[in-house]
Amino acid sequence: MSAHSLLFFLLTAVLACLTAAQSIVNPTTAAASATALASAYGYTYAGCYNETTGFAGSGGARALADMSSANNTMTAASCLDFCSQGNNGTTMQYAGIEYGRECYCGQYLSALSEEINATARCIYACDGNSSEICGGALALSLYNLTDASKHSIAWSLVAAQPAWYGTAALITLIVAAVL
Repeated sequence: MSAHSLLFFLLTAVLACLTAAQSIVNPTTAAASATALASAYGYTYAGCYNETTGFAGSGGARALADMSSANNTMTAASCLDFCSQGNNGTTMQYAGIEYGRECYCGQYLSALSEEINATARCIYACDGNSSEICGGALALSLYNLTDASKHSIAWSLVAAQPAWYGTAALITLIVAAVL
């Protein structure tokens, strides 16, 4: 295969990925009547906590660093379900939602993350349910697993994905951000 053919193939593949990619819905400020989901899937709402990516000494690491998902239909329940499925079947201890559409899961919460003023910082509605609060800008609506017996036992999509899937998704996001 010639260099031109290879370049054409790669560009066609990248454009196909970009065309199929979902556009991002920007977060909206929640109505005064919106609330955080109290509990689901064995998780209980713990409060509003800061994200750690911009903190000195964090190395850019997130407050919840084991798993993540983002979509335009995110709700607190869908995030908690995702985290309850865990990584290879291991239920995550913590789940957090920020920017109305991003779900993060972790066995541990970063020591740099602290509870912050929820009414000032966790102000975005969930993209999938505007009556729920789903974090804020660098602010997590945090949930703690308090009853592991109530988590969902359905199969884990994360465990079923091939190893290259995450890398392909990351490259697609980087290319989309550049364009």
